[in-house]
Amino acid sequence: MAAATAPVITLTPAELDDRRLAVENTIGTMRIEGLDPDEATLQILNRYASGEIEFSETKRLLREYSCTLL
Repeated sequence: MAAATAPVITLTPAELDDRRLAVENTIGTMRIEGLDPDEATLQILNRYASGEIEFSETKRLLREYSCTLL
């Protein structure tokens, strides 16, 4: 999976904080439910948190990745 070297979406510091918090909450919820996100999942979520991709792209990538696990 290729990763951009810099954010491609211009976000304010507050928006980046919101994204980071959303990702941290998502990972925490997964762990509470007994799921341990793997490295590929964490990479996708971190790309969203850093502003490299939008939420719609995040969902698409996670959906595509989860299909490879079946």
